[in-house]
Amino acid sequence: MAAVMKKYITADELKNHDKAGDLWISIQGKGYDVSDWVKDHPGGNFPIMSLACQEVTDAFVAFHPASTWKILHQFFTGYYLKDYHVSEVSKDYRKLVHEFSKMGLFEKKGHIEFVTL
Repeated sequence: MAAVMKKYITADELKNHDKAGDLWISIQGKGYDVSDWVKDHPGGNFPIMSLACQEVTDAFVAFHPASTWKILHQFFTGYYLKDYHVSEVSKDYRKLVHEFSKMGLFEKKGHIEFVTL
């Protein structure tokens, strides 16, 4: 069985997917086409429309239970962000979420645990 080559796009190329019928987001450096999901999104279309064409890991995790990760694969485009990185602000946010969660300061809603970097 041949190895599957990963396909990559840049963050600038991701920005081209910002229109109705062509809405992509990136979560943890993976590209997702949420064009068809926007009409069925339980939170309405505003969150997707306002975050389209961006890396949205922190927003995704903040507003979705862990069960959402189980359906995310169906939107995967097959593309990864070539220039994906976690910003210093996101690193700090993720550390705080991790520490606050350990202290029991968040209600348990089945959210995933961030991997601290």
